[in-house]
Amino acid sequence: MLKANNIHFINDYRTVLNDDAAILDIRKDIQNGAVYIFKNMYDKEWILEVRKYLTDIGRNSLPNYHSIEAGAPNFHRLNRWDERAYVKGCFHQFVFFPWNQDIFNLFEVLKDGFYLKNAINGLPKNKFMGMVPEDGCIARLSFQFYPKGTGGLNKHSDPVDHHQLTVPLLIMSKKGEDFETGGVYVEGESDDQIFGDDLCDIGDVIFFNAQIPHGVEKIDEHKAADWLSFEGRWMMIFATNKVSGNTSVADSADLENK
Repeated sequence: MLKANNIHFINDYRTVLNDDAAILDIRKDIQNGAVYIFKNMYDKEWILEVRKYLTDIGRNSLPNYHSIEAGAPNFHRLNRWDERAYVKGCFHQFVFFPWNQDIFNLFEVLKDGFYLKNAINGLPKNKFMGMVPEDGCIARLSFQFYPKGTGGLNKHSDPVDHHQLTVPLLIMSKKGEDFETGGVYVEGESDDQIFGDDLCDIGDVIFFNAQIPHGVEKIDEHKAADWLSFEGRWMMIFATNKVSGNTSVADSADLENK
């Protein structure tokens, strides 16, 4: 199974976004296991405002689940090591679709993350970002909060297919300030865990091959869980997901037993 190897830092994503040769080199690197960290892609203060908004939603409205299909509403849900999930995890998820409007205009503000993802995947920049699914898939913003004491996500791999090579992660918390231990990792060639949060600050975006085993080690496992405090770790996934009923794309594979 492919493992992570070289780590590259790019200080300004704009220098490569429209550079076809640079994108091709990045694509080849990621296909071979390289990890790319794009520094300061998004403004820290804006991210903290989004976190506050999502925290208010999480505290003051009932969580619900909706399947991924055309016209689905934005929603939030709890996942407490749900046995029905393809990958077992424990987090509070907030989901946004491109056909729904929101007060932060999220898809407009965050569009360059999808443009870069699609470019690295060898796709047109607006692919999957329209008002209806394309080729059985749709872009989706998946904000995930991992509460201290219990939040985590099993080691897993995600499908690489016509819709994606990489699943970029926007870092929304600072290790050492928002939480102390645990965090997102990719598995290295020596079976070691390379922790992305040790290398990143709020606003950075991590790109890696979706097939590399990765997960979220439990956040501050030594502390008591407190979902309503919203103390722990935040991130956001620039997701491209298959719609409900699409059997042509594989599911994510849980690589652990819980």
